[in-house]
Amino acid sequence: MATINLSKADDIIIPTNDGDTYRGNEGNDTYILVSQESSSSVSIIDTKGSNTIQLPEWSKVKSILVSNDAIRLTCDDMTIFTINGADKFSYDIGGNSTSNSLGSIKTFDEFVNIFDLEAPSEGSVKKSTNKIVYDDSFRTLYEVKVQAEDNGNKYYINDELSPDLSLSSGEKYVFDLNDATASNHPLSISETKNGIHNEGSSVGEGINYFIKGYDVTEAEFSASFSPDNSLENAFVVFEPSSDDTILYYYCLFHNGMANEAKILIDDYVEKIPEAVATSISVQSVGASDYRFTVEGEQANDPVLTLERGKTYEFDVSAQGHPFWIKTDQVTGSSSQYNEGISNNGLSNGKLTFTVSDDAPSTLYYICQIHSNMTGVIKIVDNNDNGTILGNDNSNSSSTPSYGYSLDLELAFSNDQDFIPTIGYDI
Repeated sequence: MATINLSKADDIIIPTNDGDTYRGNEGNDTYILVSQESSSSVSIIDTKGSNTIQLPEWSKVKSILVSNDAIRLTCDDMTIFTINGADKFSYDIGGNSTSNSLGSIKTFDEFVNIFDLEAPSEGSVKKSTNKIVYDDSFRTLYEVKVQAEDNGNKYYINDELSPDLSLSSGEKYVFDLNDATASNHPLSISETKNGIHNEGSSVGEGINYFIKGYDVTEAEFSASFSPDNSLENAFVVFEPSSDDTILYYYCLFHNGMANEAKILIDDYVEKIPEAVATSISVQSVGASDYRFTVEGEQANDPVLTLERGKTYEFDVSAQGHPFWIKTDQVTGSSSQYNEGISNNGLSNGKLTFTVSDDAPSTLYYICQIHSNMTGVIKIVDNNDNGTILGNDNSNSSSTPSYGYSLDLELAFSNDQDFIPTIGYDI
């Protein structure tokens, strides 16, 4: 370890030597704190002149220890800066003398108060934190990593698996995507769960994307991500609006990486789905129709009108006719819609559907085997008249001219591996 004595001039110093002490003299010196690539420890002592500590844009602070005349900052990559005579310094947040930029100037006490601390008259106080400098202020930092789980790659935010986040309108939040695990998973924010993967889009207001510290478009941001890239100063900065209520973070490349995570704005409380489910009976009419019964009303293959935020319980009794809710009106088991749905595709039992706030406006029910056993599901925000069953669209209202009709029922269980490929109506 060595002591590096500075000149009597007004020096600009970037202290980088691990284990060394930088000692100032009579000049008005500026110390620019820059994190090292590996853990290191640097000391600064300077009690003469009017001296400044600068924390440039994107500087991180992970913990702070304060006494009445000293500060110890643990920054990114565990670089530790110990500032002796700290009460004699001013603190420039966001400035950088190498580019002649000036940030927000704070006194010793004002700087310590940023971290909700006060300098003690004796001893020291310490606090863990997670802050980053952006736009001349310390902002809440969310460090993004990616880890493989049983159901695919998932976002970890500050080492927690896809947590819900609580943000305040008017505040700016920084998502850090510089970890190597996130190099192929650009994060964005949407009003729709899973964003562009669920007919949604990223928010257009209050969001900024940065690569190498430069403000870029979403397209330029995502183009910088690939499995082979090493990212540099890749950040997403988001400032919620007072009009925002519930939002979602998601990956621009891959679906489902945030699980069911939400961003709640200004302590927004989600609407809780009604506790009592509306019961809907579903029976097969041969191999031609599904017959629905709701509160005594019946219809064959009707248009169903379901309301967002409500729960519906389909009591299915249709052996050999697996009942699916889908995004497309196709047979087989493709195009399943499973959000809020349990037991999709069953032939006998209860299918429960809690309609989410971002459910698409049109879905379909259809038999896995018979294409004419189908109908439309309309999803609405408010079903004022409460009518669930629309017009009867029966496909079996007429009798064949040859004098008799017989449906050959296929023995089928949704739990079976074997799925008949052809259904016969005789």
